[in-house]
Amino acid sequence: MISRMRRLIFVVLILVTTAIAWWPSLDAHGNATVNDAFKRALVTWAIARSLNGVLSVAQGTEVAIQPAGIGVNFTPGEILDPINDLVERFSWIMMLAASSLGVQQVLLAMSGWQGVLVALTLAAAVAIGAQWYIKNPWLAKFSGRFFLFLVLLRFLMPGIAIANQWVYSTFLNSDYQNATAQLSLAQEQISEINDAVKAENSTDDNDDQSALQIARDAVRRLGNSVNIDRHMDEYRAAAERISENTIRLVVVFVMQTLVFPLIFLFFTVRLFRRLLLNP
Repeated sequence: MISRMRRLIFVVLILVTTAIAWWPSLDAHGNATVNDAFKRALVTWAIARSLNGVLSVAQGTEVAIQPAGIGVNFTPGEILDPINDLVERFSWIMMLAASSLGVQQVLLAMSGWQGVLVALTLAAAVAIGAQWYIKNPWLAKFSGRFFLFLVLLRFLMPGIAIANQWVYSTFLNSDYQNATAQLSLAQEQISEINDAVKAENSTDDNDDQSALQIARDAVRRLGNSVNIDRHMDEYRAAAERISENTIRLVVVFVMQTLVFPLIFLFFTVRLFRRLLLNP
């Protein structure tokens, strides 16, 4: 009686698993989560490239001011060089993250391929037949293991995608939203500083300038020397914001595209290995 009940439970589990494998919403949900992550990676990469552009403009800024005959050089590149290097490396990390998510999209499509579903269904039929009709211990053992192997192929990638999305929504979403907003703000601030420095130090190259205009330019340049410290402080604040939030985004995408998928894969494979080797 106990053996018959165990076989009945085994058959029910096989039928339920096979039905879920054919459920189209499983693939739709998995694809939606990976597509959302892929879009986030591309948006973040675009932010990094735009930020790299304004940093490069700022690095090329060098204004020489000579108030009262004393030379002063305004060189923000000294502050922004390491930050720009960090942003360039960050853009490469985002490309790798987007590539990893693209690979996950392909693997999801493969896991939902009709051939896998048909093979899983046939394996389920053989496993049920070996339990109830053929009653061959070797065939029952082999068919059960082969069915579990196909279940792993079918559910591994959708499971990783869905679990990964849960981790992102629960633990990483707020960090991502705040960090991207801060990077966009830093980009706007640096662009505004660049425009202000350019406007403050623009000159009129007309040779026919009047003595009054020349005097006004001299006074304006003298006043610009007062703005050097302010602009340098603004660049420092923006650089600090960029470094902090860039690291946050690196953590978000490394967790989502590398660390957590590998952890999930490790424990899932260990579980199925125990089931396959110890039926």
